[in-house]
Amino acid sequence: MSKVITPQQAADLVKDGDRIVMSGFIGMCHPQEITYAIEDRFLKTGHPKDLDLFFPTNVGDGTDRLGMNHLAHDGLLRSIVGGHWNLVPALAKMVNENKVQAWNLPIGTLAQLLREIAGGRPGVITKIGLHTFVDPRLQGGKMNEITKEDLVELMVIDGEEYLRYKPFKHINVGVIRGTYADTDGNMTMEK
Repeated sequence: MSKVITPQQAADLVKDGDRIVMSGFIGMCHPQEITYAIEDRFLKTGHPKDLDLFFPTNVGDGTDRLGMNHLAHDGLLRSIVGGHWNLVPALAKMVNENKVQAWNLPIGTLAQLLREIAGGRPGVITKIGLHTFVDPRLQGGKMNEITKEDLVELMVIDGEEYLRYKPFKHINVGVIRGTYADTDGNMTMEK
């Protein structure tokens, strides 16, 4: 198979139950065509379904025209871990209606968590989030009633409290926007 494929061919590689990480920041640097292709495939075939979506920062325009709002269909997503929710009202609506499990965790910590997962390390240990809604003694970042799993745990190291943001066991799909890529996967972004 060629390493150069269409957005639809890329969407066809996403399997039911995959954990998918999306890149972008607000309205920039998001692989919009692949997001559209995943949505189109789901609407036509019912697949992929039950995806776990992970995004440190959301991509959207505050309406349903751009970004990850195109993934807001019953059955397409099972869970969402995100660091910023303001511009994805369609996803937030699903969370508020208990149609998807969801966590709101700190943006910077989620970005660091991706690095730690890639390195096979045991997550991010930090004081960020202590005594806030992210603290597991409060909400643990959980956004609705159906969200039960603890992604953050309290630790005591040398007598001081820290939070550990747990790594995911797997990330199957990374959707990253780039202007140019080589056959080894190195990418650049222009303008």
